[in-house]
Amino acid sequence: MIIVDDKLSLEALAGRLGTNDVVATTWAFHFRLLRALEDQTRLGRLTRGSTAQLPRAAAEPPEAILQVLDPRVITAEAADLAARQGLNLIAAELVASAVHYGATVHLSRPNVGRRWPEVMAAEGVTLRIV
Repeated sequence: MIIVDDKLSLEALAGRLGTNDVVATTWAFHFRLLRALEDQTRLGRLTRGSTAQLPRAAAEPPEAILQVLDPRVITAEAADLAARQGLNLIAAELVASAVHYGATVHLSRPNVGRRWPEVMAAEGVTLRIV
């Protein structure tokens, strides 16, 4: 399994990710993707070139294409990570999910937090920056 951010989730939904691995995203990244697609007043890197069907597909993605991970199974782990490592919600959920599922994390460069590579390495999570 690979866990991806909002931008790479969009790439998976569009069939452009190019992997045979199970692709998943966290609830927080899924929320950010849906928020970007729903905001008609802004045109950013996620919404540029999106189609009318994309918000519907993103809201309920086919599991064979993109799984949205349930945060309830990692909430205690995420809270512990946030306290130990000084992480925000998005980072704590991401790292806890990767540890819990034994997944590799793939992130687009703009989504890599300043300390995320260091924290992921300390927690035994493989990070690939795309």
